[in-house]
Amino acid sequence: AVSSERSGATHSPKTPTMLPFSTILLLACGLSACLAHDYCTSSDAKIVIAQWQEVSCPDSAAQSKLTGGRAVFKKLFELAPGATALFGRVHVEDFEGPEFSAHIMRVMGGLDMLVNYLEDTQALESMLAHLASQHIVREGVTAGAFDLMGNILFTGLPQIVQNFNVDAWRNCITPILNGISAGLP
Repeated sequence: AVSSERSGATHSPKTPTMLPFSTILLLACGLSACLAHDYCTSSDAKIVIAQWQEVSCPDSAAQSKLTGGRAVFKKLFELAPGATALFGRVHVEDFEGPEFSAHIMRVMGGLDMLVNYLEDTQALESMLAHLASQHIVREGVTAGAFDLMGNILFTGLPQIVQNFNVDAWRNCITPILNGISAGLP
């Protein structure tokens, strides 16, 4: 810190003392480290995991994931009809066919894993890096598409999850979607 004697500055009792830039920077960095979470808090993660288990029960997991995934993609294609062009490789034109159904199951299985690993940051970061690398090479895929998917989830899940906690879900799913879409236009 620079003393007022060395800097030549004088302070009267009515003049506020300015902190040196280095002190302000140190305080800002410390505050941001305290406030920043890469992902959601442990309590939010527990809520999301518990609520996800309600709709992803083992007895009907495959069928519920396929039905839920179809609803998500149907809504996506209603809101962004041009998005179907991104799924030609998995034969979206046969919406209920085996290839697009398999794609839906991969997406929903991925979401299931991400939700269940919310409290394991190292595993979550590894999965997100893998998913980001898969999506960044797909021409036409944008970060905006992941924002849209998030909105679809946030409007659809309350219809099937009892006592849906929108804050916990936003706190947990938004960083996941941002992680997958990292580097996308």
